[in-house]
Amino acid sequence: MRQTRLYGLGFLGFVSLALTAASWRGILPASGSDYGPAFFASLGIFLIALVGIVVPWMHETTAVLAGAVLLWLVHYVGGTFWPALQIAGFDESMAFVDWNVIFLVLGMMIFMAMFSETGVLRWLALRAFRLARGNAWLLGFVLVSLTAVTSSLLNNATAMLLLVPLSIEIAQIVGVRPVAYVLPEVFAANIGGAATIIGDPPSTIVASHLGMGFFEYAIQAAPVVLASLLLLFGLSALLYRRELAGARQQLSPALVAEMEAGAQIADVGLLRKSAVVGLVTLVLFFVGDRFGLPPSVVALTGASWLMVWVRPDMHRTLREVDWTTLFFFIGTFVLVGGLEKGGVVEWLANAVTQLAGHSLGLATVLMVWVSGVVSGLVDNIPYTIAALPIADQLTSTIPAAQGSTVLYWALVFGADFGGNATAIGSAANIVAVGLLAQAGYRIGFGRFLRDGLLITVALLLVATLWLLIRY
Repeated sequence: MRQTRLYGLGFLGFVSLALTAASWRGILPASGSDYGPAFFASLGIFLIALVGIVVPWMHETTAVLAGAVLLWLVHYVGGTFWPALQIAGFDESMAFVDWNVIFLVLGMMIFMAMFSETGVLRWLALRAFRLARGNAWLLGFVLVSLTAVTSSLLNNATAMLLLVPLSIEIAQIVGVRPVAYVLPEVFAANIGGAATIIGDPPSTIVASHLGMGFFEYAIQAAPVVLASLLLLFGLSALLYRRELAGARQQLSPALVAEMEAGAQIADVGLLRKSAVVGLVTLVLFFVGDRFGLPPSVVALTGASWLMVWVRPDMHRTLREVDWTTLFFFIGTFVLVGGLEKGGVVEWLANAVTQLAGHSLGLATVLMVWVSGVVSGLVDNIPYTIAALPIADQLTSTIPAAQGSTVLYWALVFGADFGGNATAIGSAANIVAVGLLAQAGYRIGFGRFLRDGLLITVALLLVATLWLLIRY
């Protein structure tokens, strides 16, 4: 926790220096400019909430909800006495919330609350162990691949919760330090999350904003995701070659039996029903565009069908829904709506345009790498929501960007891949590091950074090159 605070304070210090440098170049609004009280009030409220997220004095959801309430109080109370402080009222703020994202995530959470009770992912990991016949190198390849696929269809934090405990058991059986399996799985989860619109929040947010269907998004993301996974396999083999080379040749029958006992299908009937509904839902994701079905409707359709068929204990099922994340989304949308109404987004877009000089290539590089750096230090959800209007304005003002989605893809890959850099870069990282610590394998911030930074730079280079060539 102390390290997180220190790095959070360091990030805020970096932002302060960057703003100072920008003011020297004439990019920041000067006193007496067209930017009024609403501009500075909305920016100040957002920065206060960001401090609450980065420096964990309170829960991040508390920070954004408190920020949203402060925004409304300034609008209604302050705006009564000084109309220039009117930013965005409640009804206006609700218009900025992307409810398609909220209900898409909610539907997938409800589905996963029931599906996770089957134990199928642990069963699949056991099949992978048997397939590899205890070969440490092949096991690593299979586990990383399974994690990438799982994270493309589920929330990557959920994938970590389901796969990491068994990966630790497998590592102990073959005599490999669990870090050699778990860290590549974390990196694979963040890569896999970029593969589909339901894999990771930045993908969901951007795809919904652009009105992309499941199939359209997956096809366009596939080249970068596949190339990144191949690069991850190679770098992981290089980074963890000593651990994997020292694996046991003879496995303990007792440990294998213990692992098999904990990796059985818990509810075959539920698995069959979940598989049928999941397959139908996946088909609807692919063909939904023909009927104009938003992804949120598809996700809620699958969740509701499974609830009708299974008739679960609704109190227990809904307790498994991550309501804190959903309210975090809503509060962040409200805060960013305030930035847009206050003119902050327009100013930021103009500043980036001034830096890029109307060059689409330079704007793309800036979007990828700024997104990567910021997402390695703070949660990528508020950053992605805040950066979307900037991508909108850049796309409309840079001549070569008009009609193109390159800046949005730069945002997706930068935000998703940048999360690999640090132990606090994404929810998957935090979950995996916590599970390793519970098993007695602590990873410090610096240890994670040593591997994560190399992986992140390599993946951002892949994304940058592809976007510059493709667009």
